[in-house]
Amino acid sequence: MQKSLKNRWDALSGNTRGVLLVILGMLCWAVLDSCNKQLMSQGLAPKQVLFLQATLVLLLLLPLAVLTRGRAMATRNPRLHLIRALFIVTSAWCAAWAVAHLPLAEASAYLMTGSLFMLPLGVMLLGERPHVLRWLGVGVGFCGVLVILQPGVDAFRLAALVALLGAFMESMLGVVLKKYSADEKAIAVLTWSQVACWLTFGLFTGFSLPTVPLDLWWLLPLVALSASGIYLAYFHAYRAGDASAVEAGSFSLLLFSPALGYVFFNEVPALVFWLGAGLLVAGIALVIIEPKGRAT
Repeated sequence: MQKSLKNRWDALSGNTRGVLLVILGMLCWAVLDSCNKQLMSQGLAPKQVLFLQATLVLLLLLPLAVLTRGRAMATRNPRLHLIRALFIVTSAWCAAWAVAHLPLAEASAYLMTGSLFMLPLGVMLLGERPHVLRWLGVGVGFCGVLVILQPGVDAFRLAALVALLGAFMESMLGVVLKKYSADEKAIAVLTWSQVACWLTFGLFTGFSLPTVPLDLWWLLPLVALSASGIYLAYFHAYRAGDASAVEAGSFSLLLFSPALGYVFFNEVPALVFWLGAGLLVAGIALVIIEPKGRAT
């Protein structure tokens, strides 16, 4: 049965596999945002939550580092991690700050606009040549974002602008990952990304771990696993297909986040949110479609 599933997976186009992996990453992202929002509701600052998050991920990776004597984390491309460090620290802080100041679904709507940046960035910086359906899919997805966000005076709130900056930084992370990680290992990318966050947010917090109430300790393994899942899913997604195609899977964040926002924070999106989410799903479908002879 495992072989049959693998054969079916391998039979999918690279872009389709990539989109599905990004959707998995978005599920992890929604879980992580929910956990972080819960922690920040207890008075923890975003920088404290991010230092805690990086610490938990590195502790999760520690047994692997010991068993492999560090070989699993060895890097062939230090420049990749130096470049990523700038983008990842900015992106992580923007995302955490937006989640702390906006409803979960709304913060996710702003953050996933990184997919819209990725198509032109993929053309300009990665030499990708997207087919017309991919442009159409991103256009439909963009309409969905506009329906959800209803641009106006509120669209220029500080929290919204911070979230949009985080989305742009996230798309730049994707460009760097696609451009420089051909010979890099997924665990190495995860490890050095978290080392960058640990050092940066450790400096901001005096390397002091925040106190987490005992009744929220069950969130800690979820934080470590979901944060790791995001990086690993994205790494393999970008290996599978074009960056501008696989990023469309991030629209699914707008399906996961409202569900978790309702369960944990009693946040109920308006009808207009669901209308926009429907357009986003349609956009994903258009991007996944590969014209005959174009599948990778």
